[in-house]
Amino acid sequence: MSMLKKLIAMFAAMFAAAALMTAYAADPVVEQAKAQGIVGEMATGYLGIVDPSKASADLKRRVDEINAGRLQAYTDIASKNGQPVATVGALMAEKQFERAESGEVVKPNGEGWIKKQ
Repeated sequence: MSMLKKLIAMFAAMFAAAALMTAYAADPVVEQAKAQGIVGEMATGYLGIVDPSKASADLKRRVDEINAGRLQAYTDIASKNGQPVATVGALMAEKQFERAESGEVVKPNGEGWIKKQ
């Protein structure tokens, strides 16, 4: 991918990040689960269940809803910029990792879940 296309996708992902944070950060159940290490951010740009034994059906439903919203946003951005959806998701994941609070869990590409310091 050319550097220009990468930059365009990155800027688009940053704008999407602001919209996604506004839309989904308000879910107190998911935010609490993130703080407890039950839910974490993955390198794909989606939320993942870190500890399924501690995730209620309601929490799983909320995570699925957030991920569906993210997929829609990534798809919209990807189609506007001629980028694969996975590229937009990966760029978004970088931003989510940067925003993750100390103690929250993230899953970098090719690695297991790690607690952010």
